[in-house]
Amino acid sequence: MRIPQVAVALLASFLLGCQSKQPTEAMIVSTFVNDGQTGDLAGHKANPLVPQRPSPFRFVDMIDRSDIGFIHVSGMTPEKYFPTANGSGAAIFDYDGDGKLDLYFATQTFFPVGSKPGLGNRLYRNLGAGKFADVTDGSGLGFVGFCHGIVVGDIDNDGAPDVFLCNFGSNRLFHNNRDGTFSDISLSAGVDRSGWSSSGAFLDYDNDGDLDLYVSNYGQWVFPDDDKFCFNDSFVLAPGEKPVRLYCGPSSVRTLRHYFYRNNGDLTFTEVADQVGLTRTDGHGFGVVAADLNGDGKIDLYVANDTDPNFLYLNQGDGTFSDVSEASGAAFDGHGLPQAGMGVDAEDFDGDGRSDLFVTNFENEYNTLYRNLGEARFIDETPTLGLVDHMPWIGWGCALADFDNDGWPDIFVTNGHVDDNRRELGEQVDYAQPPLLYRNLAGKRFALATRDVGPYFDADHVGRGAAFGDLDDDGKLDIVVNHKGGRPAILMNATPSAHHWVRFDLVGTKSNRDAIGAQIEVHAGGRVIHRQRKGGGSMESAHDPRVLVGIEATSQVDLVIIRWPSGTITEKSNLKSDTTHRIVEP
Repeated sequence: MRIPQVAVALLASFLLGCQSKQPTEAMIVSTFVNDGQTGDLAGHKANPLVPQRPSPFRFVDMIDRSDIGFIHVSGMTPEKYFPTANGSGAAIFDYDGDGKLDLYFATQTFFPVGSKPGLGNRLYRNLGAGKFADVTDGSGLGFVGFCHGIVVGDIDNDGAPDVFLCNFGSNRLFHNNRDGTFSDISLSAGVDRSGWSSSGAFLDYDNDGDLDLYVSNYGQWVFPDDDKFCFNDSFVLAPGEKPVRLYCGPSSVRTLRHYFYRNNGDLTFTEVADQVGLTRTDGHGFGVVAADLNGDGKIDLYVANDTDPNFLYLNQGDGTFSDVSEASGAAFDGHGLPQAGMGVDAEDFDGDGRSDLFVTNFENEYNTLYRNLGEARFIDETPTLGLVDHMPWIGWGCALADFDNDGWPDIFVTNGHVDDNRRELGEQVDYAQPPLLYRNLAGKRFALATRDVGPYFDADHVGRGAAFGDLDDDGKLDIVVNHKGGRPAILMNATPSAHHWVRFDLVGTKSNRDAIGAQIEVHAGGRVIHRQRKGGGSMESAHDPRVLVGIEATSQVDLVIIRWPSGTITEKSNLKSDTTHRIVEP
């Protein structure tokens, strides 16, 4: 890889990247390996234009030692069929109840769907010591098709997580049989609608104790009727100029209403989006997060949309939602313009007790951090928080999460372009791009912190979905990235730190068993730290259901207050730190 000279870099600061090689279609079909991520990834220091101090973070990519053989297939060909641009996600959850977090990866395929053989989605059992075993065969989760997103939740409160897949084509719901296998109940459950779904989130919007489901839809695209030939951005060729086929923009795809399924309590669902007020049809839907965003104790919905206003729906507590997207300030950037939203998260970054919103966006747009002012009012404060130096890249999966357990949520973003052939146009833009990691400076500002984090952060990747959880139960959040057309990354958090932590494994009784919507207030070391058990988050991915709270140098938790979705309040005093506490709703 080459690092541009300073003068060149400054001129090309919005179009940086590192060279990658495009494999042939024959390579893709015959080997199913690395369909867009080949090339030398060593020796490149990410973000060369941004001065950095040494980072406190350390991550080690364990993929080579994990025995995970999964390789994502994007289905990308020279025809650039639109759905093949968006990639797939990953899920972190304990599918077999043995106390260890397992991994599940989604993959795509080639158009027309079913025309070429594929391995499908893969499930890996956590064996401990960083090792995983492929247990897909016989599990029932070896879905073969065009899969973008994974949503995980216990839909029948039996203590075993179930799996919903967001697909191009019919969506799928798999019920956990509690014996290491899953059954496809999509048809009987009433959720097998065909379309083009991206991400989703489980939540109990009506507090009846059952998890309901929001599914974001990207739009309507039918092969081959809706395939368009898009080239050279301007669509106007100069004399003698050769057309270079690119992916079309979102405006070429008609948007549709997203889905919302009410859980009937008997392993069936009813689609009720219109009835509950989720009626907007103007969003190319990507990431979804469910959290209480206005402090009224009811779980709300926030959806990142590609080139359209982001959606913010407030739960009214009467079985309906109110659309406050534009009025909230979280639909557009600080200039009043829509951005190309992909990933999304909600967390209290500044310690004021209110969940703020973070959204990743397209190149030449910054990833946006909205400060929560209270009462569902948000303000774009990205430029003042030190978060505008990532504009050359395209952001996807993300987290607003505490990676060093100092009690302040940091930021991770995985990047990657959609086009692998921009250099044919003479543009200094590459397919693989550097990941980003920002340290939260006590809620006042963020500092780019990729220097010395590890080889993964010194290389470029074609990132898409990202999942977050503590895979080895050491009290530090790890990161799993599903790369488009390549092997995943298993980034184990090796950050050297004396900081303490406390973790909550919440079990609802009157509330939904997953306790999605619960709010946690931790009093420790003179600070009060607020966290939520959220639904969804990031993009196309599902996460560790336990809530990990960093408490910095404090070794004693004075008080914990848990406000369950049902309204019940639990208080615990003098909890031991560096321990997972299983708390059951009384």
